[in-house]
Formats: sequence, structure tokens, C-alpha cells
Amino acid sequence: MKKFALSILFLLTASLLFSQVLSKYEQKLYRGKQQEILSHIADDMAQGRASGTIGKQAIEQYIVRRFREYGLKPYNWHYIQSARYNDSIITRNVVGVIPAAVPTDKYVVIGAHYDHIGEINGIIYNGADDNASGVTALINLAEMFSAMKKDGNGPGKNIIFVAFDGKEFNMCGSDHFVKNLPFPARNITCMVNMDMIGTDLEPVGFRREYLIALGEERLDPKYRGILGYLSRSKKYEMDLDLTYYGSKDFTRLFYRMSDQHSFAKAGIPALLFTSGIHKHTYKPSDLPEIINYDVLRKRTLLIFNFIFRVCEY
Repeated sequence: MKKFALSILFLLTASLLFSQVLSKYEQKLYRGKQQEILSHIADDMAQGRASGTIGKQAIEQYIVRRFREYGLKPYNWHYIQSARYNDSIITRNVVGVIPAAVPTDKYVVIGAHYDHIGEINGIIYNGADDNASGVTALINLAEMFSAMKKDGNGPGKNIIFVAFDGKEFNMCGSDHFVKNLPFPARNITCMVNMDMIGTDLEPVGFRREYLIALGEERLDPKYRGILGYLSRSKKYEMDLDLTYYGSKDFTRLFYRMSDQHSFAKAGIPALLFTSGIHKHTYKPSDLPEIINYDVLRKRTLLIFNFIFRVCEY
């Protein structure tokens, strides 16, 4: 009991110090920036971002440019990691790294899939929430952690940023990433995946400011403590739910439907952040107009806060 109380005291003390550090970088994130990035990824010119298409490749190169701009290092000498799905489709993950402030063999992986389902019968499926929203947050986080690195404020662990391809093809991209790690899987202390985090259409309770986090039970106890702290924090005014609308069966099912599951199968602690399926999912109406940018910003900041603390513990 005494040990637990000391742990809580340590978390509270550290939280005050971390909040002072984080506030400077949180100011870099504003609505217009997220709106610009998301609108570009979900634009008609990307043709729905189906794996293997020219439109998807355009967004791939856009993400590469952003990673370079922020100073992320190539992963295994390259920003692109290719994997063959079948004879006609090759998926291409975009991967960048921010090394830890002090050399370590520990890693945190942040991911979001950037592919979608493309065009069907001449109709473009833009995938604004699925998953331009997650990729927007991925790019925002890369910028914020890069700025912290340049200022000498961390990170405490190596951070790998991955825009996964092939999610719509049995999670081919994330599966390939996990099976071809250049270091032991146990060196990844936490994987965070963001898939559909841009709408407020299916609130867990009565508030539109909500976020679902699945896989919490797989995390190290101290990381679960961080989630608990953030769920009680009034800073982001966010209802954080650790189940999929209170259903154990749907929680298990939904957890298996995105890229964090590739990591979980390999024994890597992996967490999914999402705002859930809604009436526009996999429909042409999944457009930037359905995104709540104020809520997306709050969710991105909460995830930033969580990852920063994970890197420091």
C-alpha cells in the first residue's frame, strides 16, 4: 500500500513538471493547421488513397516531405518500407524516427494508416475520418516531438512514426512492419495507433468531447496509470472510455480491426485511440465537412500528453 501511494505521489509530482514542458509545444497545434493537413489528405486528387494507386502515392510523398521537414530520421536508411500484398499490389509504409535524447534501446511506436478504399463505380471515397484524421494527428505529433527534441526536452525513448499502408488489405503494412523489426519486439514498450479520431457523431455518453482507448489492459501498469490520470484531468475536457461502448464483445472485435492488432499478436503492448464507427464510415459522405476540428485538436493533445509521459517513464 505504501509503495502504491508513493507511486501515485511520484506521478502527481511528475505531472506538474510535465505540464509546464508540454504547454509550449501544445501551442503549435491549432485548428487551421489540422484542417489544412486533413483536407489535403482527403482531397479528390488522392482518389480515395487505395493501396497501389497514384493518388495514394501522392499522399505517401506528402507524408515523407513532412517527416523530412520536421527532421525525422529515415527508418533503416529509408522513409519507405515496401511489402508485397499480391502480384499486383505493393504496400508502402512511411516511417520516420526521432531518436531519444540519451541513447537507449527502448522504443515507442506511433501509427495511423493512410490508405483507404479508393474509387468504387467512379465514386471517390475520400476517407476524411477514416483515416485522414489519424494521419493528421500523426503528422502533428511528429512536429511537436521534433520541436521538443530540438529544444533538448526529450524524448526519453526513441519514437518511431509510421503511416501504415495496406490496412484495408488485412493490415498488410503493419503486419510486415512487425515481422521485420531490426531489433527485438520486447524493446517496444508501447505502440499507439490512431484510427478514426475526427468526429463527434457517436458519443459514449452525453458529451461530444470523448475518446475511446482500447487495449489498456495490455499496457504496463504505470502506463495504465497515465491513462487513468488523463481520464480524470480537466485540462482537455475529454471523456476517455476504455471499452467500445461498454460491450466486452465489441471491444474485442473492434480492437482486432486495426493496425495495433498486428503488434498485439507479437506480444507488444498496443493501444488504439478512436472515436468509433459512424454512419459515414466506408461511405462517400466521409468528407472533411463531418470533422469536428476542435475535438480533433483536444484528442491530439491528449494523445501527445500520453505519449510524452510514456516516453519519460
